[in-house]
Amino acid sequence: MSENNNLSVEEILREAQEVLDGIGRKSEKAKAEIKSVEEPLEPVEEVKTFTPKNEKEEVKEYSLQDRAAKTSGEDDETGSASQKTAVVNPVSDKTRPVRATDKTAVVPSGISAKKSFFRKNSADSEFTDSPPQIIEKAATIKSKSRFDKTSDLQEIPTILAVEELDKTRIMLSGESKEENAPVRQSDEYTSEDQIKMTGFDDEVDEVPVIDEEVAEEMLRRRREEKVNKFRLFAKEEVEGDTKSEAKKIKFDDYKNENEKEQTLEQLIKRKASVQIQLGLFGAVLFALTLLENSVYLPAFLSNDFAYYLTATVIFAVIVLVNINLIIHGLNFRKGINSDFPVVAACAAALAHSIALIVYPDITLDGGALLPSAAVFALFMSNIGKRTMLVRIIKNFEFLTSQGEKSTVEDIVNEVDAAVISRNMLDGKPYLKYSVKTDFPTSFLEISFADEPADRIAKILVPFLVILNTVLFVAVGLVQENWIAAANVLAACVILSCPVVSLAATNCALISVSKELERKGAMICGFEGARFVHDSNALVMEASDLFGRRSCDLHGFKTFNGAKIDDAILQTAAVIIKTKSPLAHVFDDVIVGKQSILPEVDGVIYEDKMGTSAWIYQKKILVGNRDLLIRHGVSVPKIEYEKKYTRKGRKALYLAVAGKISAMFIVSYSAEPQLKKSLKKLEKSGITLILKSCDPYINEESVMNIFDVPEGFIRVMTASNSRCFEKYSEAVVEKSPAYAVHNGSTLAFISSVLGADNLVSTEKIITVLAAFGSALGFGVAALLGIVNGISQLNAVNIIIFQAVWSAFVLIVTNLRKNGV
Repeated sequence: MSENNNLSVEEILREAQEVLDGIGRKSEKAKAEIKSVEEPLEPVEEVKTFTPKNEKEEVKEYSLQDRAAKTSGEDDETGSASQKTAVVNPVSDKTRPVRATDKTAVVPSGISAKKSFFRKNSADSEFTDSPPQIIEKAATIKSKSRFDKTSDLQEIPTILAVEELDKTRIMLSGESKEENAPVRQSDEYTSEDQIKMTGFDDEVDEVPVIDEEVAEEMLRRRREEKVNKFRLFAKEEVEGDTKSEAKKIKFDDYKNENEKEQTLEQLIKRKASVQIQLGLFGAVLFALTLLENSVYLPAFLSNDFAYYLTATVIFAVIVLVNINLIIHGLNFRKGINSDFPVVAACAAALAHSIALIVYPDITLDGGALLPSAAVFALFMSNIGKRTMLVRIIKNFEFLTSQGEKSTVEDIVNEVDAAVISRNMLDGKPYLKYSVKTDFPTSFLEISFADEPADRIAKILVPFLVILNTVLFVAVGLVQENWIAAANVLAACVILSCPVVSLAATNCALISVSKELERKGAMICGFEGARFVHDSNALVMEASDLFGRRSCDLHGFKTFNGAKIDDAILQTAAVIIKTKSPLAHVFDDVIVGKQSILPEVDGVIYEDKMGTSAWIYQKKILVGNRDLLIRHGVSVPKIEYEKKYTRKGRKALYLAVAGKISAMFIVSYSAEPQLKKSLKKLEKSGITLILKSCDPYINEESVMNIFDVPEGFIRVMTASNSRCFEKYSEAVVEKSPAYAVHNGSTLAFISSVLGADNLVSTEKIITVLAAFGSALGFGVAALLGIVNGISQLNAVNIIIFQAVWSAFVLIVTNLRKNGV
C-alpha cells in the first residue's frame, strides 16, 4: 500500500480543495484580462475627426492588435487551454505557420474587433468596419529603416522583395551549384569519353521557341519608343554666321560616337597650327624696334635703308605665316569679321614701312617704324583663336564623356506653351525645359557660330573707316602736310584696332565653362548662350527641386487594423507614379524594387490636396486632411495631427476604400547649393514653373523652403499639368547641343545662369572694345592735330594695346562669379 493510502479522508479532501481554489483564481484573472480588452472605446464626438480615449496617455496609445498581443502573451503564461488563437502569417509566406520568434499577434477569440475610431460616411457595403484587404505581393519586412522614432510614431521598415531576400540568404550561406554538384568518378564511362567525328552526329540543334505574344510586345515597345522620340518641331541643324569655320575640319560636324577620336584629333591639330607661329619672328622684330639707333644692333643695320628693309622683310614673313588669318579677314561673304581690323592694321603698317624704304625722310614728319605694333595685333588675334579651340576641345570632352546627357530646348508649340503658362506670365511665353537625348547634334556648327568679336567688328569698322578718313583730311588741311597726315593715319588705324575682342569673348567662355563643368553642365559657345537666354520661364517637375536628401520620412501611424507593409506599398505606388518629391524616400523603403508595387490607375491630382487613384478596384487617397474630408473620410482631430507636425513637418494620409489606413509624418528641405542657384536665377528675371502632384508643394511652401521672393516660383494647376506631361522627362534621339548637362536640376539651372552671365558679359566686352577703340582714335587725333604724332611710335602703341587688353581680360574673368 502506498503512502497516499495512509492519509485520512479529511487530508485528501483538503489538498483537493486547495488545488481547485488555485485553478479558480487563475481562471478569474484570465477573465478579468479578457474583459478589459473587450471594453468598448468612447464614441466619436464628430463625424470627421476622432481623438484617443485618454488624452493624457496619447504617447502610449495601443491599437487593438497591440492590446490583443499583450493579453495573449499573459494568457499563455497561465496555460489556459480554453483560449482560441488566430495566427497571422507574414506577407512573404502565406502558408507556413509562424514560430514563436516571428513576433506575430495572437488574438483571443473573445475580443471584438468591430469597434472603431470612425463612423460610416457611406451606405456602400465596401465601406465596412473590417480592415483593408492585404495586398498579395511578394515582399517582406526585412529590417528597420534609418529613420529615428518621433514621439510614439512607429519606425518605417525596409520592404525587400522575396527574390532579393532569397539571393541574400544564398550569398550568406555560401552555397553554389558547383559545390553541391556530384563529382564524376574517373573510372566511370560517359558519352563524353567517346571519340566523335564531325558530320556523323545524330544530334539536331534545338530551334528556339518564340512566344508570339512576347515578340509582339517587344515590337510594340520599340515602335512606341521611336514614336516618343520623333518630334515635328526639333531643331537639328544650325546656320550660323561662321558655319564655314566648322568645315575647315575636313568634315562637316561630329555626327556619331565613332567620329570621337577623329574629331578630337583634328581639333588638336588645328590648335597646334594656331600656336604662336609668329613667336620667333615677332620677337626678332620687336627687338629691332627696341634697339633702333642703338650700338647693340649689327653694323649693317646702322643704315636707315638696311634697317627699314630688314624690318619690312621680317614683317612680310610673319604675314605669310599667318596667311590663313589674312584670307579669312578679307572674306566678306559673311560680312566683316574680327580678323578684318587686324588685316587693316597689317596693311597700314606694311604700306607705311614700304614708304619708309622708298622715302626715309617720312620720319622727319613724325613717322616711325610700325610693323611690330601690327604684329602685336596678329599676336592677340592668334591668342583669341587658340583660346577658342581650347574652349571647344574642353566642351567636346565633356560632350563625349560617360553618363547620360540632357539638353535645353524650347517648347516650340505655341499652344502648349500658352496652356502651360496660363495666368503665370505676362506677355508671350518663351519656355525652356530639359530633355534627355541619345546624341547631342550640331556641336561644331554651334561652337563656331555667331562669334561676338565678329559683331563688334561689324559695328566698329564702318565708324573707324569714316573717322580715320576724316582725321586724315583734317590733319592734312590744318597742318598743310599730307605726309604728316599719312603718318597719323597709319598710327591711328593700328591704335584703334579692337585687338582684344576675340580673346576676351573666348576667355569669358572658358571661365564660365570651368564653373559649369564642376556642376555638370556646358554652354556651347555664345550661340548656345543666346539660345538659352532667350526665355522668360523654365518648366520642370517639382520633384526635380528635391533630391534624395531633401525629403525625410519620420514615422507613421496605422488605423483601422491596416498592415504597415500594405500601407507602404499602396502609398509608394501612388507617390512614385505621380513623381512626388517623396518618391526617393519611398523608393528607398522598397529598396528600389518597384516591381513589387501594385498597379495604379485613374490618377487624378486635386489642387493643393493630393491624389486620388485606384488600386485593385479600391479607391486610394494620398494627401492631406482636406483631401480625405472632401471625399467623406473621417480624419483625426487637428489637435491630434499638430502633435506630430511640429518644426515644419507634415502629415500625409493614406485612405483605402473610404477608411483612413495610415498617417506618415514627412518633411521637406532645400539643398544649399540649389537654394543658392535659385536665388541667382530669380535676379535674372526668369520665372520657374513647377508641375506638382504633392499636397504640400505649392507656391507658398516652396517660397518658404527656398527663401525666394513671392512670384518667382509658380505651380501649375491640374489642367496646366496635363499639358506638360508629354514634356516631362522627355527622351529624344537627337537634340541640338546648345546647352548640355548631366540631367540634374542644379546643372540645368546652372546652364541657364551661365547663359545669362555670358550674354551680359558679351555686352560688357562690346562696350569695352568700342571704348578702347574710341580712346585710341582720340589719342591719335589729339596728337595729330597738336603736331605730337612723333610720340605715337610702335612701343607706345604696343604698351597702350597691352594695358587695355589686360584690363578687359581681368574684367571678363571676374564675371564668372555670377554662375
